[in-house]
Amino acid sequence: MKIAICDDENIFLAGMQTLAEEYAKEHHDHFELFSHPDDLMEKVQKIGGFDIYILDIVLPNTNGIALGRKLRDEGYDGKIIYLTSSEEYSLDAFRVRAFDYIIKPISREAFFKTVDDAVASINKRKDKKLTVKTKEKVVKLSYDKIMYAELNDRCVRFYLEQGITVDSVTLRTTFSQAMEELLGDSRFFMCSQSMLVNLEQISEMSSTEIAFGETRRVHIGEKNSRKLRPVWTEYLFDAEV
Repeated sequence: MKIAICDDENIFLAGMQTLAEEYAKEHHDHFELFSHPDDLMEKVQKIGGFDIYILDIVLPNTNGIALGRKLRDEGYDGKIIYLTSSEEYSLDAFRVRAFDYIIKPISREAFFKTVDDAVASINKRKDKKLTVKTKEKVVKLSYDKIMYAELNDRCVRFYLEQGITVDSVTLRTTFSQAMEELLGDSRFFMCSQSMLVNLEQISEMSSTEIAFGETRRVHIGEKNSRKLRPVWTEYLFDAEV
């Protein structure tokens, strides 16, 4: 695992380095430490991102929440863990899909457990794919890339990141039966009889619409929005599996 730590306070960064070195010896993960968010973003853009980001809430010229939002907006989906001296930022943290946060001063036990949990979550989901038969071929769709799926002219149309769509062959079962494999994963939820959404991909909700990322908005109606909102909210606050 590639893990980035960003904290502008030298005394805390030194303590984090000690914990990181100890953790790396036991688990063989790679840590990089940054004292400024600009340095972190420069490295992220150069190497294509880290698996885990451990970010201080208070940073020079910005804050950890804004930095997390920037990472998400630019498509970096690594686990985010916040370092904070209080829980007042917890709601904002979960709005950028933070994995967890650690209260300062940071103990070895809290650091190891939180990083262990994040690594376990990544390993559990890594390379999870859905096999879909289309008219032309059989394709494997990464769970992470599926934004939503809907019934479309007796087939399932999968909407993926970057505007990609994949249509299955004609269904010989109900839509809900066709979605059983995805529904076995906590990320997915049927907000109507003909639509399944990836809760982790939703960036915003209104009374009638849901948004995926910055560009795609889908009308689902008031009834389905009322059904989906509490599930999405609960998902944001629950521990990831």
